[in-house]
Amino acid sequence: MDTKAYKKKKILVFAGTFEGHKLAEAFWKKGWQEKADFCVATCYGTELLEDIPGLSVMEGRLKEQDMKRLLAESSYGMVIDATHPYAKEVTENIKKACRQTEVSYVRLFRERSGKIREGVTEVDSISEAVELLNGHRERVLLTTGAKELGKYSGISYMAERVFARVLPSAESIAACHNAGIPAGHIIAMQGPFSREMNLATMRQYGCTYLVTKDTGKPGGFDDKLAVLEAGFQVIVIRRPSVEQGDSFEEVMKKAEAFYEE
Repeated sequence: MDTKAYKKKKILVFAGTFEGHKLAEAFWKKGWQEKADFCVATCYGTELLEDIPGLSVMEGRLKEQDMKRLLAESSYGMVIDATHPYAKEVTENIKKACRQTEVSYVRLFRERSGKIREGVTEVDSISEAVELLNGHRERVLLTTGAKELGKYSGISYMAERVFARVLPSAESIAACHNAGIPAGHIIAMQGPFSREMNLATMRQYGCTYLVTKDTGKPGGFDDKLAVLEAGFQVIVIRRPSVEQGDSFEEVMKKAEAFYEE
């Protein structure tokens, strides 16, 4: 076998949490796990893929130059971007690295949730959400992830009234502490969560506002909006831009065609 030719037939997958695992499972069922590498940002991402036998996983946050070097030195023929729909900077860096190394780029698109329900307040940024919340004094449940918690630091009386639901990882807990969120206000759990769990959480901590993103069905978005029915308020941070990409089925077809070339 021509080893060099074989290496050029490999696919590099930049994996988010849900989509990354779904792709890894599908690749394993197809017997492609030795023809692909999966790249995740955190140890939590690695843990989510541990149940897939024979999978090659690389862990660590990569900048644009790191991605470019990886693609140039490893001779990948295709990259699948399965990162979070709100990871705009990461996606842009992946696109640039692919263009510069002439590697085929495929974006796995997570469907939006469709029409936002009546009663939801939509904003374009975290700073706009902070401004809105500062017009009130009620308690707030943040469900937008740990990475950008620092951007909420402008909320008045933050330590008293803000609660954060984040992934149960050391990195997420550290981000909460760095953002000034007290230990008793940190809810470290892995989702997605049912409507009953969301309602119970809001009631347990006495929150009035739930802040979230349009994460689609995989992110449990509709179940978060269910708290509206009980009289709670929901603030949704819109996706950063109009995305283009392929469905899961389309991505799998492109991967299969790539391997058959």
